[in-house]
Amino acid sequence: MRSGWYTPFCLVLAGVLLLSPIGWWGSSVAKAAPSMEPFPSFSDTVRSAGMTVKTYGFEQGNSDGWKPRGAYTQIASVTEAAYGGTHSLKATARTAAWNGAELDVKPLLLPDLEYEISGYVKLDGNAAIPSVLKFTIEQQQTGGTTTWKTVAQAETAGTSWIKLRGRYTFTGEMNALKLYVENSNPAQAYYVDEVEIRQVSVTRTNPTSGIVSGFEDGTAQGWVSRLGAETVQVSNADARTGSYSLLTTGRQKAYAGPKLDVTTTMQKGSRYTVSAWVKLVSGEQPAKVRLSVQRDHQGQSAYETVVGDTTIATGGWIHLSGTYTFAHDADAVSMYLESPEGTSSFYMDDFELSLVPPLAIEKDIPSLHGLYQGQFSIGTAIEAFQTEGAYGELVQKHFNSVVAGNAMKPASLQPSEGQFHWEEADQIVQFARQHGLEIRFHTLVWHNQTGDWMFKDKNGQPMTPTAENKKLLLDRLETHIRAVAARYKKVITDWDVVNEVIDPDQPDGMRRSKWYQITGTEYIEKAFRVTREVAGPNARLFINDYNTHEPKKRDFLYNLVRDLLAKGVPIDGVGHQTHIRLEFPAIAEIEQSIEKFASLGLDNQITELDMGLYSNDTDRYETIPEAMLIRQAYRYQALFDMFTRQQEHISNVTIWGTDDGNTWLSTFPIARLDKPLLFDERLKAKYAYWALVDPSKVPPLPAESNE
Repeated sequence: MRSGWYTPFCLVLAGVLLLSPIGWWGSSVAKAAPSMEPFPSFSDTVRSAGMTVKTYGFEQGNSDGWKPRGAYTQIASVTEAAYGGTHSLKATARTAAWNGAELDVKPLLLPDLEYEISGYVKLDGNAAIPSVLKFTIEQQQTGGTTTWKTVAQAETAGTSWIKLRGRYTFTGEMNALKLYVENSNPAQAYYVDEVEIRQVSVTRTNPTSGIVSGFEDGTAQGWVSRLGAETVQVSNADARTGSYSLLTTGRQKAYAGPKLDVTTTMQKGSRYTVSAWVKLVSGEQPAKVRLSVQRDHQGQSAYETVVGDTTIATGGWIHLSGTYTFAHDADAVSMYLESPEGTSSFYMDDFELSLVPPLAIEKDIPSLHGLYQGQFSIGTAIEAFQTEGAYGELVQKHFNSVVAGNAMKPASLQPSEGQFHWEEADQIVQFARQHGLEIRFHTLVWHNQTGDWMFKDKNGQPMTPTAENKKLLLDRLETHIRAVAARYKKVITDWDVVNEVIDPDQPDGMRRSKWYQITGTEYIEKAFRVTREVAGPNARLFINDYNTHEPKKRDFLYNLVRDLLAKGVPIDGVGHQTHIRLEFPAIAEIEQSIEKFASLGLDNQITELDMGLYSNDTDRYETIPEAMLIRQAYRYQALFDMFTRQQEHISNVTIWGTDDGNTWLSTFPIARLDKPLLFDERLKAKYAYWALVDPSKVPPLPAESNE
């Protein structure tokens, strides 16, 4: 895909992953008196919202029920430091980040209720590097697995008291619930003080029915400050409906804002619609806001955009709406509002998260790939979650080739040097083998979505063009390719070896990527030669790029490929991404490019086909006019008619996505509704599909069309 165009494909999937740093938490409150009364039995008692369940001040000189977590960890009530009063709890002799002070909270908490857990933590001495402090709960579900949920976290390198505060809820029966304090520096002791557990709701929304936040009860309804420094509170100063909204002020970072824990509401493999209304506080200048998701799993966090950057004008409410597929394992999931830049204060109202009903494919319509049997294979881009359920059925019925939308890109397979993550790529490969599908590999070498480590020298600094760095980079390239190609050489037929190397604005046409700055064009030669050596003589090796229909870019790519072939570089074909729009380019330009590369004796593949409906980067429709979908159908028909004419020179046509609900164009170039594919978000055949299968089912072109 084009540089700068990436989103987590399924909005996991999709997308530009938003790697937001973690901010500081902090506040100052008075020391609370220790809780001395015995706690009542939950079998007979239901507390009201806002009631304090338990506080821990350690003023009695004991651990007050807290225990050491870790084989060597020691804990004790001490007087050498305290947030207030005279005592705190100190954890020492730690040997791992998760070692420290632990509390059994199973007797204190009930399922389907929401709790706020807060407390103060202080390092015993300055940290050499910032330490991440966390409140975490270990959940041992009855008859299930053990998971770990981060309740709150903050970063510090000093010796000041830091406040941790977050919301927690759980569903189902639990064998154990253990609250503990983590410190990312495993050797450093810490103090904890003034821990409070409060019940903040009487009932919890049914996990299958979603969440609605209208704030009309005068509470924040589970929304909290994401970083702790900003203020998130209910306000009656403005509201879209009713009398209340949620006001966020005091933002110190662009990624600060209101956050909602949705862990127990969302189920893996399910899809959700998300909607919220946002308005700037009076006096703020126009700004942009976006709706994002944070997934935490096994100590690692990932960030996904649900609704991309959306401009808010002064004085009006703007609607954020999108869909999100919960596709990956996670111990904790939260939704939050942030901005790409700036720290404007804003209101939010009428938030809604709704489960999309289960999808089902149309089983009684013709198979798409069957129509082109003997001409070229028909592929689609998928993620691991789309190997199951209705998505898997759609792929099996209509496609005989697949490509990984993101799972096989360099940063996905080797995010850090020597650490390969094969799980999602292997799942796609296993699915394809099970159902007799061809597999395209995308991609071995790219300037984008490649781990930063690849371009750092032996001292961890950004590489500069030296002979030493050139050798190091080419060696790393070879190591990556050998590992990947050796793993999949028996099952993958076609390989995108290098991706997007041409920049027509440069005098020589070469993209000034780090690859090029350090090695010139040697990385391209190296990549093809090593792939051929490892993948074998029957593998088909492609150079892939976008906008190959543009004459200037096409000719630069043609000259590069011609020169490489003259050197004996094993290139078998050219991949034409073909991200096109309803209005342009002319189909004749695409055809001329195919013919030009065929003249070199090369195969051609259409590798990332979709057809955006907009002619510019600013228009946005709430509902796509039917006339546009009809025009799209006729253009798809004309495009595939050309592919059929050129079938001698084309071996594969791959659609970039299964359906309109899983398209990168929902967030690029702006957040908007787009429908670029053959099946809609409910997996139903569109006019574009019928234009290929049975054109009689497509209405006539609108009168104003010039097609």
